[in-house]
Amino acid sequence: MKPRIAAVITPHIQSSIRWRSLLQYVRSKVSRHLHLWTFLAGVTVCGLVFGAIVAGQLGQTDRLVLGNALSHLFVAIKQNQLASGSQLFTQRLIADSQLLALIWLFGVSVIGIPFVIAAIFLRAFTVGFAVGYTSLQFGWKGFLLSGTGIFLHQLVMFLTLFVAAVTAIRFSQQVLLRSLPVSKLTLHLMKYTGTFVLCGGGLMLGAFIQAFVVPHLLTSILV
Repeated sequence: MKPRIAAVITPHIQSSIRWRSLLQYVRSKVSRHLHLWTFLAGVTVCGLVFGAIVAGQLGQTDRLVLGNALSHLFVAIKQNQLASGSQLFTQRLIADSQLLALIWLFGVSVIGIPFVIAAIFLRAFTVGFAVGYTSLQFGWKGFLLSGTGIFLHQLVMFLTLFVAAVTAIRFSQQVLLRSLPVSKLTLHLMKYTGTFVLCGGGLMLGAFIQAFVVPHLLTSILV
C-alpha cells in the first residue's frame, strides 16, 4: 500500500517543485529588470490618460459618428449577429501578432528601443481612447461595457507585450553595447526569438478571451 501511495504522491511533489522553480525564475527575471517594467508601466499609464483626454476633446460630429458605430455594435451583440468565435479569434490573433512581430523586429535593430516604447504607448493610447469615449458617451454603463469588452483582453495583451518589450529592449541594449560575443550571437538570437514564440501563447489566450468569453459577458450585461 505504501509504495502505491508514494507513487501517487511523487508526481504531485514533482509538479509542485516545477511550479516553484518556474515562479522563482519569473520573480528573478522581473526583479532583475524591475526598472524596465516600472518604466513601461508608466508609459502605459500615460498612454491611457492621453487617450482618455483626446476622447473627451472630440467634436460633436466625431462623437455622433462613433456613437452610431457603437450603437450598431451593441445591437449586433444583443441579437447575436457578431462574427463567429473562430473568426474573431483569428482576426484578433493576427492583429496582435503583427504588433508582437514589430516589437521583435525593433529589438533586433540597434535603434529599435524608442520604437518599442512607442508601440506600447500607442496601444495604451488606443485602449484609453476607447474606454474614455465609451464611458463619456454611455456613462457608467459604458464604463462597465468597455471594462468588460476591452480590459479583459488587454490585460493579458499588456502583460504579454511587457515581457516582449523588456526582452526586446534588453537584446537591443546588448547589441548596441556590443556585450554579446559574436560567436554566441546566433544562440542569443534563438533564445530571443524563443521568448517571443512563448509570448505568442499569451496572445492566443487573450484572443480566446476576446472571441469566446467577452461576447457572452457583453450579452449578459446588455440584456
